[in-house]
Amino acid sequence: MSEYSHVAVVGVGNPIMGDDGVGEHVIEELRDEGLPDGVVATHAGTTAFFALEAMSGADYAIVVDAVAVEDASPGAIHRYRYREGSFDGSPPDVLMHDFSFSDALQAGKDPYDLPDELLVIGVQPADTEPGTELSDTVAERIPDVIDLVRETIAARTRSEVEL
Repeated sequence: MSEYSHVAVVGVGNPIMGDDGVGEHVIEELRDEGLPDGVVATHAGTTAFFALEAMSGADYAIVVDAVAVEDASPGAIHRYRYREGSFDGSPPDVLMHDFSFSDALQAGKDPYDLPDELLVIGVQPADTEPGTELSDTVAERIPDVIDLVRETIAARTRSEVEL
């Protein structure tokens, strides 16, 4: 990765509401394993503008959250790419306590230096009742989410080297 590249990995969600805390768990694991130079991992809680602040100045961002999609099985991993001001296909239903994430991205274009592209990785929750532990189904998917985050970072690195 070039010395000028900056990738932000942002976990969002409420860590005291069961599987809604998957973003924080992924961030903790990434930090424990270590991150490549130029990659910063932050937990933004449930405030959309904290997530935007964590992404501000990054060249690329990866957001991890619990995302409930109708008829999806618990633990399913969903991916949504954001480019040029909109999501490819249907935007994820990431409703944070203060604002929808899609709306926050639009509102934050001017006050924040947001990346032109980002990836939202959503994990289908099984249980969002109060509690600090993830369901077994979602906890078992954390290594897969971390692999996806690392593969995405590596792919960004390869594409920057090819430029």
